[in-house]
Amino acid sequence: MSSQEEYSSDEESIYDSQNKKQKVLLGFVDGPITEKDKPTIEDTFLGSQPIWFYEDSKPAESMLICDNCKSKLSLYLQANSPLENTYYDRIIYLFGCKNSQCSKKKGSIKVIRGINKNDEVIKRNKNALDDMDDQLNQSEDKQKQLSEEITKNLFKKNDDDEEEKTKQNPFGGSNPFGDSSTNPFDSNSNPFDKKPEKKQENSKEVSTQQQPKTKTSYAEIASKNAPPPSKPSKSIEGELPEYPGNFIYIESEKLKKDKTTDEELAKYKHLIEQSQENDDDEQLQKGSSKRRESSSSAVLDPQTTKISNMLDDKYFENFSNKTKSNPGQILRYDLNGKPLLYNGKDDIAKIFLSEPFNIPKPSYNPSSSRRFEFQLMPNAIMNLEDLNNNTNKNIKDILNGMSWGTIIVCTDFEDYIPDEMFDKNKVGYIQEWCGVQWEESV
Repeated sequence: MSSQEEYSSDEESIYDSQNKKQKVLLGFVDGPITEKDKPTIEDTFLGSQPIWFYEDSKPAESMLICDNCKSKLSLYLQANSPLENTYYDRIIYLFGCKNSQCSKKKGSIKVIRGINKNDEVIKRNKNALDDMDDQLNQSEDKQKQLSEEITKNLFKKNDDDEEEKTKQNPFGGSNPFGDSSTNPFDSNSNPFDKKPEKKQENSKEVSTQQQPKTKTSYAEIASKNAPPPSKPSKSIEGELPEYPGNFIYIESEKLKKDKTTDEELAKYKHLIEQSQENDDDEQLQKGSSKRRESSSSAVLDPQTTKISNMLDDKYFENFSNKTKSNPGQILRYDLNGKPLLYNGKDDIAKIFLSEPFNIPKPSYNPSSSRRFEFQLMPNAIMNLEDLNNNTNKNIKDILNGMSWGTIIVCTDFEDYIPDEMFDKNKVGYIQEWCGVQWEESV
């Protein structure tokens, strides 16, 4: 069992009680995808090949092609992300270009939101939710009856015969919680659970606020006057280039009370101090005037200057401090929340440092707005490029690999897709907004 999956009672004591109920959910690697253990549409996973709702229901080719080199994109993440109070299936796909020359270029990383409103899917999910509600109501009734029986037994005479005791003893018969299949509290819920009967309950964890009621929205008006489904755009042929695949498991974020200095920051500070000392020693030999001139300049060396800038960025420091509590995290899910900024100096940071967020509105639904949903974390790079296990990687390969700090995904608040973009299976895909904070942007 991984260190992120469970903590001992001693470790629990180092957490702030308020932080034990974080609404932020984290994703961790939960084993590789293999020929014998393949993902389904209901799984959340990293790398591998995307899984579409149906074999003949795929996004338009333009969504899966790099806007720069026109090569096929590779899957970074597929996340099963149902929303509260909805009966349809919902998947978020995140793709990136493998061509190193496209790094830091717009259109090299894309996010697609897919929705399946097939009648059978709607019926299945609605029945599952109704069954769950029935089980919950039955459980509440049994608990009430149980409480009444216990109260009566507290005042029952001691000379009752054994048979009568058995009949009236609420624990003498069947245990209303003995069958785990009918116990709605039997398992932990998370928004990426692949069991359909839990989808609606799970989504309540992540959808922490409901959209405020407004006047009739553009989406509602458009849906009433929408033309019939049009012929779908050209779909991509063949498989996509892929990264090694890994399943992801989800759990709530737990933050440690850590009074020690962050190891990475301490290491960087040491490098800077050492560089400054070497520089001072060298200048002392050349004379005080030259030393003064050198020390007043910011030119140490490119690497040290970059590290120094990172240390001066309170957002990067917060990013480091926050992630060190759960260093294995590859995904942060916080619907309607705020992203954890990798730095506070680039154009993406400016979008989220404004109040409210200045996220571009969806062009297909201009009366709506976008909200933060999740972000991919740097540790995902280690798994996608298999740097933990691949000893054949050389320095050039690593330097030419992914160079982003975090990828921030924002989706339409109304979760709308125009009717004409749904196919014969009632499946629709739309490209959403993502912001990339690159490593060299700090």
